[in-house]
Amino acid sequence: MLYDILFTLDQSERFQSVAWGGKEAETLYQDLFANWVETHRSVYDAFDLPAGVEGGQFTWEETLFFFQRLPAPDGNIYLLLKREDNRPYLLARALDQLTDGVQIYDKNACVVYFNRASRNISHIPSGVSVEGRHLLDLYSLEESVSTTMTALQTQAPVIDRVDSFRVNDFRTTPIASANTSYPIFRNGELMGAVVFEETAEIAEKNIKKLEATRRALSAFQNTPPKVSFSGYTFDNVIGSCSRLREAVELAQRVAHQNNPVLLVGETGTGKEIFAQSIHRASRRRGGRFLAINCAAVPETLIESLLFGTQKGSFTGSEDKAGYFEEAAGGTIFLDELNSMSLAMQSKILRVLQEKTFRRVGGHKDLKLDARMISSCNEDPFKAISENTFRRDLFYRLSTVMIELPPLREHLEDLEELIRYHLGATAYQFVHAITQIAPEVYALLRTYHWPGNVRELFHVLDYAQNVTDSGVMEVRHLPPYLLKRQTSTPDTRAIDFSQRDLQGLMDEYEREIIAQALEHCGYNISQTAKTLGILRQSLQYRIRKYGLIF
Repeated sequence: MLYDILFTLDQSERFQSVAWGGKEAETLYQDLFANWVETHRSVYDAFDLPAGVEGGQFTWEETLFFFQRLPAPDGNIYLLLKREDNRPYLLARALDQLTDGVQIYDKNACVVYFNRASRNISHIPSGVSVEGRHLLDLYSLEESVSTTMTALQTQAPVIDRVDSFRVNDFRTTPIASANTSYPIFRNGELMGAVVFEETAEIAEKNIKKLEATRRALSAFQNTPPKVSFSGYTFDNVIGSCSRLREAVELAQRVAHQNNPVLLVGETGTGKEIFAQSIHRASRRRGGRFLAINCAAVPETLIESLLFGTQKGSFTGSEDKAGYFEEAAGGTIFLDELNSMSLAMQSKILRVLQEKTFRRVGGHKDLKLDARMISSCNEDPFKAISENTFRRDLFYRLSTVMIELPPLREHLEDLEELIRYHLGATAYQFVHAITQIAPEVYALLRTYHWPGNVRELFHVLDYAQNVTDSGVMEVRHLPPYLLKRQTSTPDTRAIDFSQRDLQGLMDEYEREIIAQALEHCGYNISQTAKTLGILRQSLQYRIRKYGLIF
C-alpha cells in the first residue's frame, strides 16, 4: 500500500475527509482523526508540517511519517501519510532484552547482528561495529569446531555444543559458551544462520528465574493474577466494596462523554488509575494521556509546562509546546490540582472558560482540544472554605465528581489486593511470597494505611525483597510499620539520662513530623500546610531527622 492514511484537505488546508490504507492505522487513529475532520481542523494545528512542500517527512507522537501532497480533481488537496516501518528496530531492541546471546550471520559467515548479551559475552565495546566481519576474522577458533560454521556447512542444526574461543581484537583469555545454531532458509535456499549463546553465569540466572516462575505458577494456578501495566484500564481497579464499585460504574458511564471529571481521594487511592481508565474507555483513547503532579512541580515551572513557551519571552526560552498543546485530541490529568496557587488556578479557570490559551510570552490564541481530568487529595469543600481551592474552578471541574474511598474504609478488599499484587510481581523475585502468616494479616487489618493502596503495595514489595522463603512473616514488614503499631509519643517513657533538653525536643519534633507526614499521606505540601510551616522548612527537617519514606 502506498499510504497508511489519506486526508482530503480544502484549499485552506483544513481536514475534509480521511481514508485508510490499512486496518492498523485505522484502529490507532480513527477516533482522533474523525474528530479533526468533523471540526475541520487546520493541518498545521495538527502536524508540524512544512508549508508549500510537496513531500518529505515529519515526526508526530514520536512516530516518523513520510508525506506527499497531491492535487485532487475538485481543487482540493490529497495528503498521503506513510508511517516508518519500525519493525526492524523493535525486533533488534526486543532481542537486546534476552539474557542469552544472539548472533545472526549471512550464508558466508559474515556478521549481520549481535544482540547486547552476545556483545557482553565477547567483551565487544558498545561503540565498536562488527557487522560485515567474517566469523573467523572476529574470533580465533578452528573452523571445524565452530557451531555456526558447522550449521552453515551441513545446513543442519547444531544443538548445545560447547565452543571455546578468543576474540581477536578485544580479549586474549579464552571464552566458553554452550551454543545452539540453526540454519535459516528462504524458499529452500540457505540465507544464513542464527546462534544462541549461553555462558555458565547466564545458565545460573536462568535456573533461578525458572525456579521463581515455577513457584509463582504453582501458588497462583487456581487464581490466575491480573498483571498490572503502565496503561491502566478499569480491570486494574481491584476490590469489591460497594463504594469502590459505584465509583467504577460512574466512571465507566461518563468515560464516553467529554465533560471534565474531578477525582477526589487521599494519596494512594488510585486516582491516576481511574484517570487513565477513563481516557482508555473514551473516544479520545487514540490521543495522548498526559499527567502532571501539580504538587511536585515548582510554581515557577508549572505554567510553562502547561501552556508552553515562546522564544524570546525570557532568557533562554525557546518555542516549546506545553501539555495543553501536546494533549490535543487526548486527555490531560491535573493531579492534586488543589496544591496549585490561587493565581495559577485562576489561569486554569480561564482556559476552561475560553477553550483557548497562549504560550508564555506568546500572542497567538491556541485552541484547547483536550479533555480535562483533575484530582483533589482532600475534601474539596474543606479546601474551598480554607481558601486553597477556588470555588468557581471547582464547579467548572466537577461536572462529574467521583470519590474514591481510602483503604481503611474497605479493608474487606485487603486479601484480594494482596493476592493481586503478589501474583502480578512474583516473577520479579527469586523468593516470591506464596503464603502469608495469619499474624501478618491480623496486623495489616489493624493498620490505618495513611498511604492507602500504594502504601500496601510498597509494604508487599519490601517483604518480597527481604524474605528468604516463600512465607511472609511479621519480621518481613517494614520497621516503620511495626514501630508505629507498637508505640506512640504519649505512652513512651522519657529517658533524661540520655539526652539534654534540645535532644528531647528534637526527638519529639521528629515524631510529630513523622506522624504529620503519615496523616497527610506523605504529601509534602499538605503536611507543611497542616504544620503551619513552609514547604522548604519541612524538607529541611525531613533531611535533618532522616525521615525516609
